[in-house]
Amino acid sequence: MALIAGCIANVQASNVDIGSFATGSFTLDTSSLYLPTQSASGLTTSTTVAAGDTFYGNFTSPSDWTNYGFTGASNPNLGLLMSVTGTNSNLGFSLYLLDSTGGLIEAYTGTTTGVGTALQFVALTPDASIDGQGVGFATSVSTVVVGWNSPGAINTTFAGIQSTVNLAAIPEPSVASLLALGTVGLVALRVRRKS
Repeated sequence: MALIAGCIANVQASNVDIGSFATGSFTLDTSSLYLPTQSASGLTTSTTVAAGDTFYGNFTSPSDWTNYGFTGASNPNLGLLMSVTGTNSNLGFSLYLLDSTGGLIEAYTGTTTGVGTALQFVALTPDASIDGQGVGFATSVSTVVVGWNSPGAINTTFAGIQSTVNLAAIPEPSVASLLALGTVGLVALRVRRKS
Protein backbone atom coordinates (compact mmCIF):
# COMPACT_ATOMS: atom_id res chain seq x y z
CA MET A 1 0.00 0.00 0.00
CA ALA A 2 2.83 2.39 0.84
CA LEU A 3 4.34 1.66 -2.57
CA ILE A 4 1.08 2.55 -4.30
CA ALA A 5 0.64 5.73 -2.24
CA GLY A 6 4.23 6.67 -3.04
CA CYS A 7 3.66 6.16 -6.76
CA ILE A 8 0.51 8.28 -6.70
CA ALA A 9 2.28 11.04 -4.72
CA ASN A 10 5.21 10.91 -7.14
CA VAL A 11 2.87 11.34 -10.12
CA GLN A 12 1.22 14.31 -8.43
CA ALA A 13 4.55 15.94 -7.46
CA SER A 14 6.13 16.23 -10.91
CA ASN A 15 5.27 19.02 -13.33
CA VAL A 16 3.88 18.09 -16.73
CA ASP A 17 4.83 19.78 -20.01
CA ILE A 18 1.55 20.71 -21.69
CA GLY A 19 2.56 23.31 -24.28
CA SER A 20 5.96 23.79 -25.93
CA PHE A 21 7.10 27.05 -27.56
CA ALA A 22 9.73 25.22 -29.62
CA THR A 23 9.91 25.39 -33.40
CA GLY A 24 7.42 22.89 -34.86
CA SER A 25 5.19 22.99 -31.78
CA PHE A 26 4.32 26.69 -31.73
CA THR A 27 3.99 29.23 -34.56
CA LEU A 28 4.69 32.89 -33.79
CA ASP A 29 2.37 35.40 -35.39
CA THR A 30 4.55 37.82 -37.38
CA SER A 31 2.20 40.71 -36.60
CA SER A 32 3.25 40.55 -32.91
CA LEU A 33 4.54 43.86 -31.48
CA TYR A 34 7.95 42.23 -31.14
CA LEU A 35 9.23 38.85 -32.23
CA PRO A 36 11.35 36.66 -29.96
CA THR A 37 13.85 34.33 -31.62
CA GLN A 38 12.38 30.84 -31.94
CA SER A 39 14.42 27.64 -31.78
CA ALA A 40 14.20 24.04 -30.60
CA SER A 41 14.66 25.44 -27.06
CA GLY A 42 11.68 27.79 -27.24
CA LEU A 43 11.33 31.56 -27.52
CA THR A 44 14.26 33.81 -26.57
CA THR A 45 14.08 37.54 -25.96
CA SER A 46 17.36 39.44 -25.67
CA THR A 47 16.39 43.08 -25.86
CA THR A 48 14.97 46.03 -24.01
CA VAL A 49 11.21 45.68 -23.91
CA ALA A 50 8.60 48.38 -23.42
CA ALA A 51 5.49 48.03 -21.30
CA GLY A 52 2.85 46.59 -23.61
CA ASP A 53 5.29 44.76 -25.92
CA THR A 54 3.46 41.60 -26.85
CA PHE A 55 4.03 38.43 -28.83
CA TYR A 56 1.50 35.77 -29.66
CA GLY A 57 1.08 32.62 -31.64
CA ASN A 58 -0.60 29.24 -31.89
CA PHE A 59 0.21 25.72 -30.89
CA THR A 60 0.43 23.36 -33.88
CA SER A 61 -2.99 21.97 -33.03
CA PRO A 62 -5.53 22.81 -30.30
CA SER A 63 -5.14 20.68 -27.17
CA ASP A 64 -7.46 19.55 -24.39
CA TRP A 65 -5.99 20.80 -21.08
CA THR A 66 -8.92 19.82 -18.86
CA ASN A 67 -6.82 17.16 -17.10
CA TYR A 68 -4.39 19.82 -15.87
CA GLY A 69 -6.40 21.49 -13.12
CA PHE A 70 -8.96 23.69 -14.85
CA THR A 71 -12.10 24.40 -12.85
CA GLY A 72 -14.48 26.23 -15.12
CA ALA A 73 -12.12 28.53 -16.99
CA SER A 74 -9.72 28.92 -14.05
CA ASN A 75 -6.46 27.07 -13.43
CA PRO A 76 -4.14 28.13 -10.59
CA ASN A 77 -1.75 25.26 -11.37
CA LEU A 78 0.01 26.58 -14.49
CA GLY A 79 3.49 28.01 -14.86
CA LEU A 80 6.04 28.91 -17.50
CA LEU A 81 9.21 26.88 -17.90
CA MET A 82 11.70 29.71 -18.35
CA SER A 83 15.18 31.02 -17.67
CA VAL A 84 16.85 34.43 -17.46
CA THR A 85 20.51 35.07 -18.28
CA GLY A 86 22.46 38.29 -17.99
CA THR A 87 20.18 41.18 -17.13
CA ASN A 88 17.17 40.34 -15.01
CA SER A 89 15.09 43.44 -14.53
CA ASN A 90 12.47 41.62 -12.45
CA LEU A 91 9.87 42.38 -15.06
CA GLY A 92 6.21 41.56 -14.73
CA PHE A 93 4.32 39.95 -17.59
CA SER A 94 0.83 38.80 -18.49
CA LEU A 95 -0.13 35.62 -20.30
CA TYR A 96 -3.48 34.96 -21.97
CA LEU A 97 -4.79 31.56 -23.10
CA LEU A 98 -7.35 31.48 -25.89
CA ASP A 99 -9.27 28.60 -27.42
CA SER A 100 -9.48 27.72 -31.12
CA THR A 101 -12.35 30.19 -31.65
CA GLY A 102 -10.42 33.07 -30.04
CA GLY A 103 -12.36 32.91 -26.76
CA LEU A 104 -10.38 33.90 -23.65
CA ILE A 105 -9.90 30.90 -21.37
CA GLU A 106 -7.89 32.62 -18.63
CA ALA A 107 -5.51 35.54 -18.05
CA TYR A 108 -2.44 35.21 -15.83
CA THR A 109 0.31 37.35 -14.36
CA GLY A 110 3.90 36.43 -13.52
CA THR A 111 7.32 37.94 -12.94
CA THR A 112 10.93 37.19 -13.81
CA THR A 113 11.98 38.00 -10.22
CA GLY A 114 14.43 35.41 -8.95
CA VAL A 115 14.54 33.41 -12.19
CA GLY A 116 18.05 32.06 -12.90
CA THR A 117 20.00 30.77 -15.87
CA ALA A 118 18.64 27.22 -15.62
CA LEU A 119 15.11 26.53 -16.86
CA GLN A 120 12.70 26.57 -13.95
CA PHE A 121 8.98 26.53 -13.25
CA VAL A 122 7.62 30.06 -12.73
CA ALA A 123 4.12 29.99 -11.29
CA LEU A 124 1.39 31.92 -13.06
CA THR A 125 -1.31 33.64 -11.01
CA PRO A 126 -4.82 33.91 -12.46
CA ASP A 127 -5.67 37.57 -13.03
CA ALA A 128 -8.15 38.40 -10.26
CA SER A 129 -10.15 40.74 -12.49
CA ILE A 130 -10.77 37.98 -15.05
CA ASP A 131 -10.33 34.78 -13.03
CA GLY A 132 -12.96 32.22 -13.98
CA GLN A 133 -14.84 34.63 -16.25
CA GLY A 134 -13.33 33.61 -19.58
CA VAL A 135 -15.73 32.38 -22.24
CA GLY A 136 -13.20 30.07 -23.92
CA PHE A 137 -12.87 26.35 -23.36
CA ALA A 138 -9.84 24.48 -22.01
CA THR A 139 -10.83 21.60 -24.29
CA SER A 140 -9.26 23.41 -27.27
CA VAL A 141 -6.32 25.53 -26.04
CA SER A 142 -4.84 27.10 -29.14
CA THR A 143 -3.37 30.59 -28.73
CA VAL A 144 -0.98 32.13 -26.22
CA VAL A 145 -0.42 35.87 -25.85
CA VAL A 146 2.47 37.13 -23.68
CA GLY A 147 2.89 40.82 -22.89
CA TRP A 148 5.36 42.73 -20.72
CA ASN A 149 3.78 44.87 -18.00
CA SER A 150 6.86 47.04 -17.37
CA PRO A 151 9.87 48.19 -19.41
CA GLY A 152 13.44 46.96 -19.05
CA ALA A 153 16.33 44.99 -20.48
CA ILE A 154 15.71 41.25 -20.43
CA ASN A 155 17.37 38.11 -21.75
CA THR A 156 14.90 35.31 -21.20
CA THR A 157 13.88 31.99 -22.71
CA PHE A 158 10.28 30.74 -22.58
CA ALA A 159 10.46 26.98 -23.15
CA GLY A 160 6.81 26.16 -22.62
CA ILE A 161 3.88 25.87 -20.24
CA GLN A 162 3.72 23.30 -17.45
CA SER A 163 1.08 22.16 -15.00
CA THR A 164 1.57 20.99 -11.42
CA VAL A 165 -1.50 18.76 -11.87
CA ASN A 166 -2.04 15.78 -14.18
CA LEU A 167 -5.37 14.18 -13.38
CA ALA A 168 -5.00 11.73 -16.27
CA ALA A 169 -1.90 10.18 -14.67
CA ILE A 170 -3.54 9.51 -11.31
CA PRO A 171 -4.85 5.94 -11.23
CA GLU A 172 -8.59 5.51 -11.02
CA PRO A 173 -9.72 4.20 -7.62
CA SER A 174 -10.55 0.84 -9.22
CA VAL A 175 -7.01 0.55 -10.62
CA ALA A 176 -5.49 1.51 -7.26
CA SER A 177 -7.74 -1.04 -5.54
CA LEU A 178 -6.64 -3.80 -7.92
CA LEU A 179 -2.99 -2.89 -7.37
CA ALA A 180 -3.50 -2.93 -3.59
CA LEU A 181 -5.31 -6.27 -3.74
CA GLY A 182 -2.55 -7.77 -5.89
CA THR A 183 0.14 -6.49 -3.51
CA VAL A 184 -1.70 -7.95 -0.50
CA GLY A 185 -2.03 -11.25 -2.35
CA LEU A 186 1.69 -11.37 -3.13
CA VAL A 187 2.59 -10.61 0.50
CA ALA A 188 0.19 -13.30 1.74
CA LEU A 189 1.66 -15.83 -0.71
CA ARG A 190 5.19 -15.03 0.45
CA VAL A 191 4.22 -15.35 4.14
CA ARG A 192 2.49 -18.66 3.40
CA ARG A 193 5.59 -20.06 1.60
CA LYS A 194 7.85 -19.13 4.53
CA SER A 195 5.64 -20.91 7.07
